[in-house]
Amino acid sequence: MRQSSVYSKFECICMTRNVQKWAIAVFFFVVTLIFSLQYHYRVPYLDHWDFITLYASLKNGSFILSDLFWLHGPHWHASGYAALLALAEVTALAHWAESLASVAFAALGFLALARMLDRCVAHLHSHQATLWIYGFSAFLYFSLDQAANWLWGWQVAVFISNAGALWSIERLTRGTPTVLNTTLAAVAATVSVYGFGTGWVLIPIGFGLLILFGALRSRAGIGSLALWSVVSALLLLHFLTVFADNRSMYVNHLSLDLLDATTYIGLTHFVINFITSPLIGNTMRDVHITVPVTLIGLSILIWSVRSLNRHNQISVFLDISPCLSLVVFALGTGLLTALGRWEEFGAKQAFVDRHISFGQFFWIAVFVLGLIALSKRGATPEKRSLVVCGLWLVFVLKITNVPGDVREHVERSLHIREVARILLENYPNVKPTAYSRLYHLPQKATVEQGLETMWTHKVSVFAQNREVLK
Repeated sequence: MRQSSVYSKFECICMTRNVQKWAIAVFFFVVTLIFSLQYHYRVPYLDHWDFITLYASLKNGSFILSDLFWLHGPHWHASGYAALLALAEVTALAHWAESLASVAFAALGFLALARMLDRCVAHLHSHQATLWIYGFSAFLYFSLDQAANWLWGWQVAVFISNAGALWSIERLTRGTPTVLNTTLAAVAATVSVYGFGTGWVLIPIGFGLLILFGALRSRAGIGSLALWSVVSALLLLHFLTVFADNRSMYVNHLSLDLLDATTYIGLTHFVINFITSPLIGNTMRDVHITVPVTLIGLSILIWSVRSLNRHNQISVFLDISPCLSLVVFALGTGLLTALGRWEEFGAKQAFVDRHISFGQFFWIAVFVLGLIALSKRGATPEKRSLVVCGLWLVFVLKITNVPGDVREHVERSLHIREVARILLENYPNVKPTAYSRLYHLPQKATVEQGLETMWTHKVSVFAQNREVLK
């Protein structure tokens, strides 16, 4: 009877904890949703005008499926284009719907992240840290300093790609490889790659996870490796084919000198800045503290792994593989971005706040593993104190980074809203100088054609009864 009472009490605690952890996650989701709907950009901005060209082809009947797969720089945006085209047809190119979709896809990705967090907590018996883990993870994942992506409908591709990446990793870390799980992971990875170039990092992550979970020891595992290899090869072949197509936009061929040591120094510097951009990208981008901050994060990760795996058991690496995969994904996206941007723009370009949505995964892993290791209470008080101080420092840096980014993009949103008002009230009798902030100079002809398309079809800012000023 007493044992039954203890079990019932434990079950009640678990249910309460589940409600609380989801309440925390939903809170941050709702805050981000309200912010995005309130301040979304009311008219296409910069690269978004390239989508209007695609939309025009859909309306005039010249659109073909392969148009989705034009490269935009080093990226595919096919997943994003498909979502944007569908939304445009349903909502007359209402840009609030694009920001709503971004937050919705981010939420879809968080469901995968939550499944991985739950597995880590359960396998490592760290239930007492659940609320802290969910709190920090949801805060970082839905942070408002990603405003550059939340408010800009064009960036829906980022959240589609990240959702695909998270679900791919979730399936691959589910346990012993099966063809079904690998197929689902491959589909999610394909969606990710077709959404944004950062999805390519999933290819080596997939091979590593399949081997780590014993793919070489079973027929189903060998089949999974073969499936992953075929999908990877087909994606690469498709990319190389499209890369040679002259319809692709802003495609630059790499010209890095791989025999020059400064190349590797520059790439490393870019990756470090990329990883720290979620913490110091806005407030202290000119201060040389990125290396110490990165070292703090890496130190917490190394201490956490060693603390959790004192006996060098492979099972522990399996248990924490979701977090390690997030670390590799963040570092890999930083390296891919560096290969495409360091030579032309320099290492400081890594601080662009659009990168926060990728670098954040490194710090989510730092917090999750650090909190789980601290909950074990196995280390000396001195080491535990250092880790706690390191985590609080990271949290404080993150908190101080948010207001500046939010203020910058709210101001931009309000300016774009005013431009939208001018276009709505005066187009076509509007001078290009009135909307010049919406595009880069080489885009001028594209923007003028885009405005004509939007005016003709009464979409976006010109949709009938569209209230752009609310």
